[in-house]
Amino acid sequence: MKNIAIFVSGDGNATERVVKLFNEGNRVHTVLVVMDDSATGLMDRLKDEDVTLLHIPDAEWHSHTEEIVALLKDKEVKLLVLDNFDEVIFDEIMETTNGDLIRLTSYEQAPREVVAALEADLRKPAEDIKTEEPETEQNPTPESEWADALKIQFTPPKVPNTPPDVPDRKPNPNPNSDFNPKQFSGWNPNSNQMHSGFSRTPFGRGAEGPDGSEPMPSTYLIWSILVTVFCCFIPGIIAIIFSSMVSSKYYAGDIEGSRRASRQAEIWIIVSVVLGVLAATLYLPFMLIGG
Repeated sequence: MKNIAIFVSGDGNATERVVKLFNEGNRVHTVLVVMDDSATGLMDRLKDEDVTLLHIPDAEWHSHTEEIVALLKDKEVKLLVLDNFDEVIFDEIMETTNGDLIRLTSYEQAPREVVAALEADLRKPAEDIKTEEPETEQNPTPESEWADALKIQFTPPKVPNTPPDVPDRKPNPNPNSDFNPKQFSGWNPNSNQMHSGFSRTPFGRGAEGPDGSEPMPSTYLIWSILVTVFCCFIPGIIAIIFSSMVSSKYYAGDIEGSRRASRQAEIWIIVSVVLGVLAATLYLPFMLIGG
């Protein structure tokens, strides 16, 4: 496990993406996020993540060097990551990681930049794990490139549309294995496909769960779009937002969060319909009176 610390200013979107993408895995972990006054909104978005959050006001940055150095040493940080952070990085802070520091360039490239900075260490297999050379792919997919960078076991289907082998559901005899399907929130190991985030059923119900145990709650996406177009716009947009959250939370393993999003989508659909009916009911008398 390689621990990283991120110093962030501004909206912190790239930081949030790195934390939520890697912290459920077993290769890269963000253990500390230091933010200035402009990034305090990030604290609410990361409060449920397994990461230490430290807010240092801009005017007090120079007086917290010892505190930051102590945290970096205690958490065994291997890489410093700067996300729009322009404060001076003192030598004492740099020495804790032997000068290993990168600056994120964009939200889209942030995960790849972190992996690239740690690539040499990530490719070193654990001493007690036997590894095999993977078969050479003629046309590597984005999924296989990520799997190779993070040392996740990934075997693409040799023939398109060939049904996958039935997985062995016996307990994993090697708990230290590098494979962790939570690295990719949409990955279903039983289908060799990436889930798109939306249900393939007409109204979003009945998709089999990541472990085959429970179907996904209804997304109500089609209804959300219909009420947005034909009833009331603002509640309809809110319904669409909750509809899209149903599948993303479900495939991330948050079943209860998926149910709540489904209920909220249903409620906002009803609100949109009621407001649409009331608007039409009130509009007709005015038209008759005005005519």
